Amino acid sequence: MFKQRLLTALFLAPLALLAVFYLPLSSFALFVSVVFLLGAWEWSGFCGLANRRSRAVYTLLTGLLLLMLYFLQPIALQYLFADTLTLAMVLAGVIWWLVAVVLVLTYPQSQYFWVGRDWLKALMGWLTLLPAWSAIVFVRGLDYPEAEFTGAWLLFGLLGLVWAADIGGYIVGKPFGKRKLLPQVSPGKTLEGMLGGLLLVLLLVSVVGYGLSWPADIAFWYLAAIVLSGLSVFGDLTESMFKRAAGKKDSGAFLPGHGGILDRIDSLTATAPLYALLLALFGGFN
Repeated sequence: MFKQRLLTALFLAPLALLAVFYLPLSSFALFVSVVFLLGAWEWSGFCGLANRRSRAVYTLLTGLLLLMLYFLQPIALQYLFADTLTLAMVLAGVIWWLVAVVLVLTYPQSQYFWVGRDWLKALMGWLTLLPAWSAIVFVRGLDYPEAEFTGAWLLFGLLGLVWAADIGGYIVGKPFGKRKLLPQVSPGKTLEGMLGGLLLVLLLVSVVGYGLSWPADIAFWYLAAIVLSGLSVFGDLTESMFKRAAGKKDSGAFLPGHGGILDRIDSLTATAPLYALLLALFGGFN
């Protein structure tokens, strides 16, 4: 299983980076749309949609919403507050993930709020995917006319943070994990694993800070990294919560050794809206 997981990761990571750095903005937005549509297909399995026709309808509706965003949201947007739709989507994503954190922390009691309400779980799926799409496209398009790769490097920073949290969690949590983080949500997540992921994220920030001669706002980088690292864990836990309620081990079987698409992008969907908002508020892209 580990070998299969490693081989899949070695294929996916370069593919993602090639898309981030070398696809034109419009093609990149379509690439992210395809990935998120696969995620929507998997999410439909959480919504009590048992047959393929119902799941296809949900995926098609998600595709139509993404298509609407594609035509209405500026692909290259310099300032987040310059476009009402993009700002609204990013804020909706940040608010939803605050709610999701509460739902996870209060599980299983919180399930009585949404279990049995398929329309609500469908809405939660859209709140997971659509704001993340807007945030990712916004970040990639930053400074695009003047500096083609500014947004790519910023998005690479987010991917690096998410991957570091995941890798650190696996490296430390697998051999040393003893204290269960939230066993009712995810029996495999441990406090040691979460701290291992956080340490690797902070090490990554330190390496970048050293390479850039310790920028004046490096303290804010560390604080943002801590918050985003914690939120990435809750992205994973939120999906685990929905999988547990639906009686599923994996969200899907698209990726050998990794389960489904959602199992790979859950942390990214959780962190992307807040990352975009932080860049807007403190990175000069407001």
